[in-house]
Amino acid sequence: MRNYLTSRLQTIPWLPQLRDAGHSPWLPLALLLLALSTVFIFANDRGAFYRPGHHDGVTADHLTVAANMSPSHYFLGFQSRRQLPDGSIAYDAYNRFPVGSYLLMKLFILPFPDQSLQIYSVRILMLLFFAGAALLAYQSLRRLTGHRWISFTATLFALAAPYWLYYNDMVSSEVSPDFFGMMLTFHGMIIFLQEGRFRQLLVKSVLAILLGWHIFALLLPFILIGLVSELIRARAAAPEASPLTRLRAALTPLLRSRYLTLGIVAFLCGVAMLGFNLVNEYYAFRGEKGLTELPSFGSLLYRSGQNAGFNAVYADRLAWPSYLQDQLYRIGGMATPYALPGYFNDLGQDTMGDLGWHGVILGLAVTALALLGLAFVSHKILWATLVLSGFCWAALFRGSVAFHSYEFIVYAGIPLAAGSFLLLYLSRPGGRRFIAALAAIALLVFGLSAFRMAQVGHAEIDSQFQEVAAADFQVILAATEGHTVAYRGQLPRLAAPVRHYLAGSLEAGPTAADFLILPLRLAGVESLTPYNRHIFLYPGGPAALWNYLDRILAQAGPPLLDSDYAVHYYAGRPYLPDDWLFYVKNPCQPQDRREQFFLHLVPQDPSDLPPDRWQYGFANLDFKFNHYAWSSRERCIAGIPLPPYPIAQIRTGQYLPDAGPIWQGAAALPPAR
Repeated sequence: MRNYLTSRLQTIPWLPQLRDAGHSPWLPLALLLLALSTVFIFANDRGAFYRPGHHDGVTADHLTVAANMSPSHYFLGFQSRRQLPDGSIAYDAYNRFPVGSYLLMKLFILPFPDQSLQIYSVRILMLLFFAGAALLAYQSLRRLTGHRWISFTATLFALAAPYWLYYNDMVSSEVSPDFFGMMLTFHGMIIFLQEGRFRQLLVKSVLAILLGWHIFALLLPFILIGLVSELIRARAAAPEASPLTRLRAALTPLLRSRYLTLGIVAFLCGVAMLGFNLVNEYYAFRGEKGLTELPSFGSLLYRSGQNAGFNAVYADRLAWPSYLQDQLYRIGGMATPYALPGYFNDLGQDTMGDLGWHGVILGLAVTALALLGLAFVSHKILWATLVLSGFCWAALFRGSVAFHSYEFIVYAGIPLAAGSFLLLYLSRPGGRRFIAALAAIALLVFGLSAFRMAQVGHAEIDSQFQEVAAADFQVILAATEGHTVAYRGQLPRLAAPVRHYLAGSLEAGPTAADFLILPLRLAGVESLTPYNRHIFLYPGGPAALWNYLDRILAQAGPPLLDSDYAVHYYAGRPYLPDDWLFYVKNPCQPQDRREQFFLHLVPQDPSDLPPDRWQYGFANLDFKFNHYAWSSRERCIAGIPLPPYPIAQIRTGQYLPDAGPIWQGAAALPPAR
């Protein structure tokens, strides 16, 4: 049976002897560039934060770090600075990634004082990294397979997956820059083994480490497999020698091995990058925190699974059976083009759809194909590095991989290798025309997938709102330069980008700021930005807000409901004609700021409800405290604008952290005054 399988598999044209014929060598490269251009063409609105999920949050976090990075702060990565009561400055450090990506982001945003253009320019940088990585993947597969069209097809099918198209413009060192670094280094590995150019591999590896950490997912299996193969060859060279002689014969070439040199250089570069970050953080915290108390060190512990408390809280998620199932699902998602009929049809509502068990089964099949193919290809070290890199990273950094879907990039080699193996197998019976047809399909699928992903999360209202808000912040930052600012909570609808919009500002506590930023116009209070459309600036700090709230609550009359929070109604506010409902608690404890409010509104005319609420008969305005709230040491106030149509009845309550949901009952809403 074994001899039969061997003889049959030897007829499969997997090996690099397969060559292109009868085609221009530049045609597949030109078509690949055409396909990649679609991610730029269809990405027509990158000047605002609008995508659902944590795309916006991660983009805002990393973009803020890049905007704040400067020699004056010793290139510390931080998201905001706060002035403490004693006048000292506290940094909200976000300093756990290599500095190289952030310096490139900084260079891209320096020419643009306009914040919308900064967002746009850095997202274009991320897409350039993605396109560069795709080109390197194509060139690497071409060298390994010897066939341009197979490499073209395998690359486009692999990169048409929803993960790539959703995250390719997310501003982060962990996706497109890291992917570029991985493909750059993999190409260097191929050049090294095929042409012996080791210095090129060293330079590419160092550049990749400057961009992100995921390059170690690729370096680890490459170095280990290379060292083991050299050890086996060294021992086989002296089969009759004594054990001591064989050991010496094995260790001598290992100590001189270029694989070992690569590992030492990569390790030292990684330590230097991490040490640079830790030293920055140590001085940012004025030496008051030890090494093990720094944020980057804590991040390293939980990402590597060394934080016992974190592991205990998320034991179910980190358990190997469920963890491996999640990883197979990701691999299945990476092997599924976004344009595939039957999946991912709910544009605008669902980011990447839900493959269910199909994804797990597909992931298992693709992984099995990639692993099986390793037995029958040449350049086994390179193919094995591509396939096994994801599993090496996932085993070492389970705490991070389990909770960050954009860690999918470590599995990039599996669909690339599996697709190449399958196409090589099909190329002999199918012939050149069959491969050409598949290449045309791949081009169409990638373009359609990019077009469909461009529609996901594209909300015209939100993007327009955020562009106007960015313009408002331009005015605010110019007026507050050199002073401290405070803002209410996270500014509703601006939770993700607010720190980027305030990059460079010095924040202060709720009582000590010079200026207050609010997303609403206060009646009877002087605004320094009277012509802004969404964001307003007030002198005097938070005191202006509390004086305003005292005034309107005095006019609101007795509570509608006397509950955990007293519920008041206020109407007729100038500049904001909608009626408002206020939740007030005095005295207010810290746990009261963690509550979520239930609010159901029954209109006088049921047809005023949106169609999706007709079956319920009420509008649902549930919200969390930190979305619409103000608080001080003495009291908490949450206010929410009501819909413009007449309301017959309200029903409200709170979700208490320790007691669960508590409904306080219903009340008729008085007419507007």
